Amino acid sequence: MTPDGPRAHRNEGVQISGGTQYGPIAGGPEAQATVYQAYSADPSSAEQPTAQQELLRAVAALRRDLAALIAERPGALEPDAAQDAEQSLAQAESEAGQAQPRQGRLRRRVQAVADALGDVGALAAGVTAVQAAFDRLFASG
Repeated sequence: MTPDGPRAHRNEGVQISGGTQYGPIAGGPEAQATVYQAYSADPSSAEQPTAQQELLRAVAALRRDLAALIAERPGALEPDAAQDAEQSLAQAESEAGQAQPRQGRLRRRVQAVADALGDVGALAAGVTAVQAAFDRLFASG
């Protein structure tokens, strides 16, 4: 039977070329990606998140919002801007997750995200949250 026969299955879902996906991704009609996080069972032992954790959370939230916007409204962003933002967010997340994040490198990634998404109203709050979390992380330095 040929690949185009009646039993052939075609997957025309998410295709990523030239990059690496570091977080959840979903594609197709009504697709959803789920992230599970472990929390302490004892709420009294919960600590305030560090500035580094806040930045990681802000980046992760903006990545989710960006993926959702692309899935829901494919033409809402220029393809190059979306790709630049996705790559910069992945790089920012990687750098922010280091034991000693490098301020200059992280600043460039956060700025690239702001440049790519700054004019997108649906993502403005997320961009602002990432910038504010970056500022808090390096406020003393």
